[in-house]
Amino acid sequence: MKKKQLLERVTALTSEYDALLAAAEAAPDAVAHLASVDAKETELNGVKAELAAIEKMEAKAKENARSAARVISDNEAKRPFASFGEQLAAIAYAQSPAGAFHGLGGQVDKRLFETNLAATGASATVPADGGFAIGTQFSTALLTRAREQAKIFPLCFEIPVGEGNDSVELPYIDETSRAEGSRWGGVQCYWASEADSVTAKKPKIARHEMRLETIKGLAYATERLLRNAPAMETIFQNAFASEMAFKIDDAIWRGTGVGQPLGFSTQSFEGASLLVQVAKKSGQTADTFVIENATSMLSRLYADPGDNIAWLLNRDCIGQLPLMTVGQQPVFLPNNNASGSPYYGTLFGYPVVIVEQAETLGDAGDVVLANLSKYAVITQGGLRAAQSMHVRFIYDEMTFKWGYDLNGQSVIKKPITPFKGSSTLSPFVTAAARA
Repeated sequence: MKKKQLLERVTALTSEYDALLAAAEAAPDAVAHLASVDAKETELNGVKAELAAIEKMEAKAKENARSAARVISDNEAKRPFASFGEQLAAIAYAQSPAGAFHGLGGQVDKRLFETNLAATGASATVPADGGFAIGTQFSTALLTRAREQAKIFPLCFEIPVGEGNDSVELPYIDETSRAEGSRWGGVQCYWASEADSVTAKKPKIARHEMRLETIKGLAYATERLLRNAPAMETIFQNAFASEMAFKIDDAIWRGTGVGQPLGFSTQSFEGASLLVQVAKKSGQTADTFVIENATSMLSRLYADPGDNIAWLLNRDCIGQLPLMTVGQQPVFLPNNNASGSPYYGTLFGYPVVIVEQAETLGDAGDVVLANLSKYAVITQGGLRAAQSMHVRFIYDEMTFKWGYDLNGQSVIKKPITPFKGSSTLSPFVTAAARA
């Protein structure tokens, strides 16, 4: 029952108990009424106990809330917040109207002012309606956790963009062929005996312009959650870090390039898809990935020494890897868990990374051999944070919002024609469907 109903029940039972007691005292045989009096007293005491338990919980909640949103001394204001959840609770109570959270609206933890003064553009933004910045260490921790959970993003070529800039131009050599006269976009040298005269040549320089886009996260924190700082910290850090990591990886894989990164599987130029597909083995069984697929993919990979190259594959493909051998020599080496490696193992010496973005076994894109050094990601600053008590005011909920600026695309526009051979090379290679 709710507290109001319990109070009404206590009043009614008290009246019934008093009436039974008076009737027993007036009766010639009081013993005959004793059982009904005892039963009513037991019922009344049970309801009183339930009411007392609710009042005790309310008192504890108020005490916890006062602790989270207290106005602390100037000396205590130098002490940092013990956790991300504690700071979120302090922000929420400071912004709540009088009485909104157990009568604690308007109480301001002075540590919020210290955080506000120390905040920089790399940590948080402060809303104009009296908001407080999320501490740098907590914003950094949330972004760091997102990077740690991402599988593809950390392998890319990251380029920081300075504050005050909204885009970046990346100069690169416009080379689409290694044929004579096409290397470096048009550079050519001659032996003296090859020609009476030498034609002047020069490299062809092109530019990638990327403008920063924003990935956003939005959360509502209920009154009950605000009273529980450890739970709030766990939920916000784990949930938002995981979702941000997933969305960034997914955009690098299949982003449209409109308001988000251009994915390597969707990027194309002059009708040529950047993601090269190699033909399946003749007579290959459906829904398999065999060594011939892997070696064909290796032969089409465009790479330079030292590049970050990895096999990105769907979990469905794991069972195919131990079957791969050259003669009696296995080409897949599973990871030794004691080594602490984040990879599942290596295939032909390159790390195997299991990702959710890959297609299911047998579909094109179930395994991608990716040279992620050729995929540039621009980023700016850190995680921006803001908060408001207005959006969900009638629901007694606080709104927290995060934003991170980045964009990305491959610095190789389309597959490159080699000096010898007819098969093009690409930083991103997969096997055609094996259905």
